[in-house]
Amino acid sequence: MTNTPWYTQFFKRDYLRIYGHTLQQDRTDLETQFAIRALDLQPGDRILDLCCGQGRHSITLAKTGLTVTGVDLSKEMLAIAQSTADESLFSPVSGGNAEGKGQLTLHQADMRNLPNNLSNQFDAVINMFSSFGYLESEDDDQQVLHQIHKALKPGGKLLMDLLNREWVIINNEEFDWHQHEDGRIVLERRQLDLATSTNHLTYTEILPDGTRHEMSNLKMRLYTLTALTKMLANAGLILQTTYGGFQAEPYSVNTRRMIIVASKPESGRVRA
Repeated sequence: MTNTPWYTQFFKRDYLRIYGHTLQQDRTDLETQFAIRALDLQPGDRILDLCCGQGRHSITLAKTGLTVTGVDLSKEMLAIAQSTADESLFSPVSGGNAEGKGQLTLHQADMRNLPNNLSNQFDAVINMFSSFGYLESEDDDQQVLHQIHKALKPGGKLLMDLLNREWVIINNEEFDWHQHEDGRIVLERRQLDLATSTNHLTYTEILPDGTRHEMSNLKMRLYTLTALTKMLANAGLILQTTYGGFQAEPYSVNTRRMIIVASKPESGRVRA
């Protein structure tokens, strides 16, 4: 047995072996263009991509002329981001103080404890692909929101892309599977605990030769919009808008995504 948090194992190669086929560039382009519009981003704005993973949003946003800092706990994911990005995007200035337009800086850090030099630095923070609710407790998740507040400039905005709890309940299926182009089959089992609002997913990989491989599991805490709004307020952030998808669909119980835009007040007032 080990006390190592599950997410330190999952967000290595297993994550991409399970979900990589869904993370195509056209999807990333749709998501980043939506973020630019929803947050009213302008060239040169400073963006924090919190839980940036392999950097698909960070890299794409930097290419549009934004100054992007990607933060992730996984060294493996950051290494992929480093190797994938064009070298011209990387700032010669280290420590998250990139200047100018179209720059990318990568940091390894726990989202509950961001480096102090990232405080009050960002015009916007993005947190994409259900990267909230993975930690050990609701208090840990609340701490993440406090860290986001600390990172934002006054008037800065937050965009969080979450799986919609109501949609999950309505559409819950215990078993699913996907066959990949290389012949692998990944079996997925979902155990939804309504008492704790947690979805526990376990994966089994079956190779073309029949070999079975038990992969890392995933535990995701799902929040209602009501609960998340209160947590944002506790962190000093004000909910502005909620969408149901990256086509700016209205949020409802029938939308798979719950995408929220919140803001950090500026001089006691929320930036329009």
